[in-house]
Amino acid sequence: MMERSKSIVLAVLVLLSLVQSFLLAYSMPNFDVVKRVGSTYIKADPLGPEEKVDNLIYPEHMILHLGNNKHTIMDPGTIFFNIIMKRLQGRSYDGFQLKSGADLDWAAIQEKKQGLELRFNSPVPAKLLQKVLPISEDAAFQTESINKVWLYASEELNEVRVFFFTAEDNRIYESTRADLSVQDVKQLVEFGSSWTPYRLVNGTFYVPQEPIEMVEVKLPYTVFSPEQMQRSLFFDPTLTKIIQENDGSKIYTDGKRGLQVQRNQLWITYSDATAPTEERTDMTSDVMTSVNFINQRGGWSGRFRLSVMENMAQGSPGIPTLSGTHNRLVFQQYWGSYPIISTKDTRFGYVQVTLQQGMVMNYERSLIQLGAHADEKQVKKLIAGDPLLARLKTLPKYAQVAEVNPVYEPFMSEEQIRLHPVWQVKYTDGTTELLEP
Repeated sequence: MMERSKSIVLAVLVLLSLVQSFLLAYSMPNFDVVKRVGSTYIKADPLGPEEKVDNLIYPEHMILHLGNNKHTIMDPGTIFFNIIMKRLQGRSYDGFQLKSGADLDWAAIQEKKQGLELRFNSPVPAKLLQKVLPISEDAAFQTESINKVWLYASEELNEVRVFFFTAEDNRIYESTRADLSVQDVKQLVEFGSSWTPYRLVNGTFYVPQEPIEMVEVKLPYTVFSPEQMQRSLFFDPTLTKIIQENDGSKIYTDGKRGLQVQRNQLWITYSDATAPTEERTDMTSDVMTSVNFINQRGGWSGRFRLSVMENMAQGSPGIPTLSGTHNRLVFQQYWGSYPIISTKDTRFGYVQVTLQQGMVMNYERSLIQLGAHADEKQVKKLIAGDPLLARLKTLPKYAQVAEVNPVYEPFMSEEQIRLHPVWQVKYTDGTTELLEP
């Protein structure tokens, strides 16, 4: 009996040995080297929240015409600005017809008719404007860029006329089937009846008749580290090398891309030398691309508005190294209802993206993240009416004044940024200056 048991155990061991040999012979592990793909993007922790394109496109100014040569201006983010925009977005705009601007007396309409204007700092492609207003698809209109929308109530005809002003050749389109009534316009204009009155000067720019109250704030801030931006902008940060500049700035590079960090101004400039392969310069697509790029590589450090959409030729100021045409986009930062203006002493308040043939070639932004709550607040009043006009007339370029806008001028210390209210003068040639006391 014992011998039989030994024989069975021996047979089982021999069988297991044969099975193991078979597995070793026909199930060898794969020793092929797994190559690391250098272009695999290593996702970094977001530095700020993402944003939708829809939330970045809105008018720089909303001008309400109350009739009898009375006007007022609503700034972005104010309660009435938001209410009026919501109501306009709840209507439809259809039946576009090309009109001649000479057929209408715009100065008389501006003075006598109740209505409103939406003014954009930079012409907005019609495809993007559809994210602001429910505009119908129209083959001819879709190729235009719009810098102003003007609607007014024609009581004698009991109708509302809605016009879209193009950026090129002063073409004007009228929406002949806009879903608005005379009563709708009267209700919208009524929001401005108790607002700060403005006076039209030289038929060109507006000045408030009462002092503008703004809050001067001192805000704490944090700073993104260069390493955080490095992880956000390079496919593989471990392959980058650092070059120390004489002025204290640093350049991170992987041979194709460069990131310059200006420590004295807490500002970064990213550039990509990869040659574009596409043959297109579509502004609408470039806006989408730039917003996605910022969402993935830094996020948004506050509230912004798409303020500049500019097609630039080779060798243009700002990005002279790019060959061929390129699109420059600037996103303006706001605090409350007013923009923060970058100065020569404090570079802050905007994000700039330059694209060529659909690819981001240059990206500039501040490393500063403003705190959500102010350490200190103080109400300031900007001069208005005749004192403001008298101050403007002392300017050498007074005849070229196109706009006068309340803005914030930033001043930086080691622990805080002070946002100081001040008037900014914009000239017809596009240049600006701050109207210091």
